[in-house]
Amino acid sequence: MSTLNRKVPIPLYYQLKEIIREQIEEGILAPGDLLPSERELSEKYGISRPTVRQALKELVYEGLLTREKGRGTFVAKPKLEYGFIQHFVTFYEDMAQRGYTLKTKVLRKELQDPPKRIARALQLKEGEKVIFIERLRFVEDEPVVWVQNHIPHHLCPGLLEEDLTDRSLYRLLTERYNLKPQWAEVSLEPVLATDRDAELLGLEPKAPVLLMENITYDVNDRPIDLFISRFRGDKGRVRVRVLRS
Repeated sequence: MSTLNRKVPIPLYYQLKEIIREQIEEGILAPGDLLPSERELSEKYGISRPTVRQALKELVYEGLLTREKGRGTFVAKPKLEYGFIQHFVTFYEDMAQRGYTLKTKVLRKELQDPPKRIARALQLKEGEKVIFIERLRFVEDEPVVWVQNHIPHHLCPGLLEEDLTDRSLYRLLTERYNLKPQWAEVSLEPVLATDRDAELLGLEPKAPVLLMENITYDVNDRPIDLFISRFRGDKGRVRVRVLRS
């Protein structure tokens, strides 16, 4: 589709949206390219500016375009894919394997009495504590996900003293404490950004966020971590390969 067809019952804004989408997918418009202004698109396709605005708005919402105040509308960078494929892989390992530059900012690291739900999931006895770690992860200098880990303290009592800036937590658990992640139970849920999400991830309140809860088990089927991650909905997507048993 390269032109608008007024003879079909498809809204003109949607047709324009698909034209721009095709241009992005085919490489005619590359990441970082500046789109023509609303006025220019309106004149080119013979449609009203509100119609153009609706098409661009939906593409921004889908993460294909970004708007910069005072500069215009640009083609967004491709979304990151976080893959769950056949074998266990951490976010740090997955992004590093894809060649991205990662940074980590540790927001909190402390000993806590876990909430009952988390204590049950980690199979903790009454009175046992967890090491709570809260981190903000950056990919190519952009905040992409913030993570809260809950790790049984008795499994790695020295973890509070470790520097977790820009390193893989699970690699550290494996090499230093012989805790080898083997498999995980993962739940995914689309949610709206809270005020805290918006503050940390640079989002508008109620923007789309992907909430992930993960319980990680070692080779002995012992839970070694429960982590909760909140991913920017406009910067990534989760890719899953399902195998028939």
